[in-house]
Amino acid sequence: MNKEIIVVIDFGHGLPDPGAVKYGQEYQYAASIGREIAKRLPDNVKVIFTRTSDKALNEDKGLDLAARCAISNKSGAKLFVSIHLNAGGGTGYETLVYSPNKEANIVHAEIKKVLDKYGVKDRGIKNRSDLAVLKGTKATALLLEMAFIDNKNDMDLLNNQTYFNALCQATADGICKAVGVTPKSVTGSSTVATGSDQVKEEEPKVEYKKDAAPSPRFEEAQKWAKENGISDGTYPQRLVTREEVWSMLHRMSKVK
Repeated sequence: MNKEIIVVIDFGHGLPDPGAVKYGQEYQYAASIGREIAKRLPDNVKVIFTRTSDKALNEDKGLDLAARCAISNKSGAKLFVSIHLNAGGGTGYETLVYSPNKEANIVHAEIKKVLDKYGVKDRGIKNRSDLAVLKGTKATALLLEMAFIDNKNDMDLLNNQTYFNALCQATADGICKAVGVTPKSVTGSSTVATGSDQVKEEEPKVEYKKDAAPSPRFEEAQKWAKENGISDGTYPQRLVTREEVWSMLHRMSKVK
């Protein structure tokens, strides 16, 4: 039996601090990306999230960051991965570390395969010894800046489900290799066309959970739909048929 390895995934920011904003809000994207990465890790990797809601662990920024580090340190994690989006007028992806380490090299190399495939700028691995979650964690810590939230092209690509899946899968594969476990095997192949041609990819089969939590930005909508009898709120990530859409629209028409 393989020994369970602990990886902490930290969703950057959290209300009342939304993080960087423009073509979206950083705290929401960080959570969506982090959860997707976790889903793609094998069973012998135990994932611990630092926050599990839209809210930060403490409204005081310093205490919030300290609490995130404490969760990781108490867990005995082998790797701490903090998910963020960048801002400031740039473009692309970068990995931030306290100091050079082999885990960062491994994770970055896997992500770079996707960056190169989609023509995304690789901003490299950068030392940031000033960042609290990088210097306050006992585990090797990485802070991944997945895209620039103030760059429309970056965000259009991140909102492309095929690219989003590829980026999250590459990150999960990199984490697995960094902690010494075998990545989940994913079937299917992809082909990427250049220019304005569409990207086509055969996606791995996904098992949808009936009582799964919706993405943070859809929680209020789910609550409203349930309260008004439009939907029972189950299977929030499952695709719907046109017939189901018609049925929900018909129910909406009856809401006073």
